[in-house]
Amino acid sequence: MLLLSLRLPLRRTLLACAILSPLLSAGTLQAAEPPACMVDLAKTRNGALGLPNHAEVTPDGHSVLFLRSGPFDTHLHLYRYDLPDHSLHELAAPASGPEHLSVEEKARRERARQIMSGITDYQMSEDGGTVLASQGGQLERIATDDGRVTPIEGQWIAPRLSPDGLTLAAVRDNDLYSVDLVSGHETRLTTGGSDTLTHGLAEFAAAEELERADGAWWSPDSKTILFEEADNSDVEKHYITNPEAPQAEPVAFRYPRAGTNNAKTRFGLVDAKGGPVRWISWDQEAWPYLGRVVWRKNGPLAVVLLNRAQTQEQLLTIDPATSATHLLLAQSDPAWIELDPRAASGGHSLPVFLANNAGFLWAADRGKDWQLELHTPDGKLQRVLTPPGLSYVAFDDYDAEHNTITVTVRSNRLDNEVVHIDLATGAVTPFVTERGLHNVHVTNGTHTAMVDTFASAAGKRQTLVRNENGHVIATLPSVAQPPKLPVHVEFTTAGPREFDAAIIRPENFSASKRYPVVLSVYAGPGSKMVHDTPTSYLDDQCLANQGYIVVTLDGRGTPGRDHDFERAIKGNLIDLPLQDQIDGLQALGKRHHEMDLSRVGVHGWSFGGYFTAMATIRRPDVFKVGVAGAPPVDFADYDTAYTERYLGTPQDNPEGYRKSNVLTYADTLKQPLLLMHGITDDNVYFENTMKLTQALLHAGKPYDLLLLPGTHMLPDPVIRARVAERRAQFLNAVLQPGK
Repeated sequence: MLLLSLRLPLRRTLLACAILSPLLSAGTLQAAEPPACMVDLAKTRNGALGLPNHAEVTPDGHSVLFLRSGPFDTHLHLYRYDLPDHSLHELAAPASGPEHLSVEEKARRERARQIMSGITDYQMSEDGGTVLASQGGQLERIATDDGRVTPIEGQWIAPRLSPDGLTLAAVRDNDLYSVDLVSGHETRLTTGGSDTLTHGLAEFAAAEELERADGAWWSPDSKTILFEEADNSDVEKHYITNPEAPQAEPVAFRYPRAGTNNAKTRFGLVDAKGGPVRWISWDQEAWPYLGRVVWRKNGPLAVVLLNRAQTQEQLLTIDPATSATHLLLAQSDPAWIELDPRAASGGHSLPVFLANNAGFLWAADRGKDWQLELHTPDGKLQRVLTPPGLSYVAFDDYDAEHNTITVTVRSNRLDNEVVHIDLATGAVTPFVTERGLHNVHVTNGTHTAMVDTFASAAGKRQTLVRNENGHVIATLPSVAQPPKLPVHVEFTTAGPREFDAAIIRPENFSASKRYPVVLSVYAGPGSKMVHDTPTSYLDDQCLANQGYIVVTLDGRGTPGRDHDFERAIKGNLIDLPLQDQIDGLQALGKRHHEMDLSRVGVHGWSFGGYFTAMATIRRPDVFKVGVAGAPPVDFADYDTAYTERYLGTPQDNPEGYRKSNVLTYADTLKQPLLLMHGITDDNVYFENTMKLTQALLHAGKPYDLLLLPGTHMLPDPVIRARVAERRAQFLNAVLQPGK
């Protein structure tokens, strides 16, 4: 999955500028402190360090568990916050000293975009009495009543706590084990694990692109485990060498490039106490992607499958006793199927099966809006639960006793809200309506309290606890240091298709002046950038304060609008997004005369870096300078599940790949272009930037290159600040803010 811009953290240390631009004077290159806002944002990770996260109400509704770091560090602690007396208790603290992670654990964290350290994850038993805390492969069992801590022997990957809290399922040496947490007894559940054969881990495509991090799932009765076997022996092997450590051997990764072999997967059921594996049979060739697993009380084991082209989807139920499967629902889309967008909030995976065999809930984007649907037990659509104009975002809770559900929805494109829906009458009742983005999580079976991680339109970020009426009963304690950087953002629409747009003006803005413009861009599928949350634009505000007007636009290909708008990019990733961004910019320039469209720069990271390179090369009449971070230059070198969703395979759509390839146009570069890339990036491999630099060299085109150690994410605060500084320097040299 391609990341957003440098709004997401970057990792480790800065090396050097490999090629220096003639545009930058010697004085510009002298060491100096970056602007204060860049340093502040880097130190606090845009004020996010010290905020409670991964918060969950205990099943009795008495307490809330959450993780939290300090305001200037990434070391997570586990806390319990008691609601009756508002007291705070530390349950687990990170171990001292550096973490020593296996290659497998590093890769798993990279796929999960986990850049924090310390207690990076915890799981709670069904009764809330036991918590499993995870720290770099070391596990601890914690009793929530008195905080008793029991270390669990061994190094484990991808641990999963059983619902009853008595057994652990986890991976060691690529095989799956169960561990009795009372006796400490280990039971090996699978054999044959190797560098190419794994049990209990999600394969690359699922972990990176399908938002499925798990490779093992417990039955509700804690007796059986469903697990994935992934055979990577036919997947291309890539090697990454770290030039900082030439004595170290290269690290091998199995990476499925577009049009090449994915891992071969199959799924089995095994008794937690050991025994033979019962393999589940479906046509793996026709349906290679398992996107979702749902296994809850009072409902069947259900899985959501996709074909490789991701144009067809199946919902199957599985009989754990016989391993027999039953097709419950099927749907298709000529462009691509989007899985349930639960990642947009803290919601639970669908389907949700209703009590008394009353059917199940499902979500689909069949028309203009995502909609939540009620289906009959045999899979037929009974009715749509979300009314027109109220787009489904995430499923939060099902209260069987009152026959109601709690759902996150969107009534406009910038905010979301939470509603109750009566399943008997269909009545929709507003529940949480404050403007901004709500990320709601309700513990299964607990209806009296919920966690609302809220980024408000007023510019605050809080982790709130709400009661059954939606009233705030507690604010989880934060130690974050909000940046002292007022955000001056205007939300509007622009262009012939009324693209959502955010305009960020400098703190000392004067309507009588003309300002150069910087397009802060992503413009790729899967990510909407314009939200009514000022804290999303802190980096943009810092740049704007250097003398710019910064603009962000959501054009075709981005989600959150409607089906056809998002899927317009099928077969060609750049032509429509590029035209839309230009149309939006030009419309804003006609409306706001303070925007000097003769001085426009562009910057972005990952897909935004790709867009930046394309924009700078293909439209020099619009964009006078570009700063491209970690660009996927040739999508034939990017992974199967992402790329084939939008472009098909290189074999089936060679023209689409040619048009979407930066190298196709490299010999026409006319404007200054700065490329940034981590040399050990295992998401967008460094070969992408190397291919581009070679093409530019062969064409005799000057360019600039900033080499960064580390991977796709670079959280080191010093480096983050220096990267922001270098970007601003490069833009300044061309756009001349203040003139």
